[in-house]
Amino acid sequence: MGTDESVLLVEAVGGYIETLVSTDGYERQHKELYRFVHWCGPERVFDDISAPEIGDYAEQLGGTGTTPQAAERLQIVRTFLSYARKKGLIDKNLAQHVRVRKSKSRAKDSQAQESKNTIELTPDGHGQLVGELEKLKAERAPLAVQIRTAAADKDVRENAPLEAVREQLGMVESRIATIEETLKDAVVIDPASRVTGRTVTLGARVSMKDLKTGKQSSYMLVSPSEANPLQGKISNASPLGKAFIGRRVGQEVEVETPRGKARYKVMGVSA
Repeated sequence: MGTDESVLLVEAVGGYIETLVSTDGYERQHKELYRFVHWCGPERVFDDISAPEIGDYAEQLGGTGTTPQAAERLQIVRTFLSYARKKGLIDKNLAQHVRVRKSKSRAKDSQAQESKNTIELTPDGHGQLVGELEKLKAERAPLAVQIRTAAADKDVRENAPLEAVREQLGMVESRIATIEETLKDAVVIDPASRVTGRTVTLGARVSMKDLKTGKQSSYMLVSPSEANPLQGKISNASPLGKAFIGRRVGQEVEVETPRGKARYKVMGVSA
C-alpha cells in the first residue's frame, strides 16, 4: 500500500463516508457500510480482510436472490471497496468478489415469503419503534465523530475509549437494522376492529383469573417485537399468549410455566 501503517476497516469507512455527506442516499450508505464493518469486525485491519470473506458477506446478504434491495446494498459495499483500492488503502481488488446471486424464485414464492414475514403491530407499538429508530439514527453521527477522534491515538491495542465507542456504534447499528427490518414487514392493526366479540385476538386486552390462587390480571396480546410484561403487554408467541389466542370468554386454558402447570379462565376481552 506504499505505507507500513495499518489502516483499520472502521477508519477507512469513516474517511469514505466523509466524502458522501453532501450526496443523495448518504444515510442509506452510512447504515450499510457500518453494517458491513460490524459483520467483518470493527477491530479488523483493512488489508487483512480476504476475498473469501467478501464472497461470504455477499452470499449471506444476497441469500437465495430474493433478499429485498440486496443488489443495491451490495453495490454500496462494492463502490466503497473500489474507492479503497484506488486510494491505496488495500492492495487487493476485493470489489470484484461482491456479486449478487440471481433469483430463481417465482413470483408466487416471493408473495408467500412476504406473507410469512408480515409482522402485525398495534398503533402504540409501531409508534414506539418509530420513535426509537429516530433516536438511534440521531446517535450515529456523533458516535462516528468520537471514533475518528479516539482513533487519532495510534496505539489502538490499548485504546479503551476507541473500543468502547466502536462497540456502542455496533450495537446502535444492529438495533437500527432490526427495527428497520421489523417496520419494513409491519402491518399496523386496529385493535378496535379486531375485537368485535368475545374471542381473544392480537391487540386484545384479556382479563384472566388464576384458578388456583383466584388472582385476576389483565394483559394485552401483542407481537413479540413490542412485548413488555412490565407494561402489561405479552407476546402472542409466548406460552401464555399462545394459550389464549382464539379462546372465548368463559373458557379455561392450561399453561406450562416455570413453576409447573397453571390453569386460567378468560374473564373478559376488550380492545
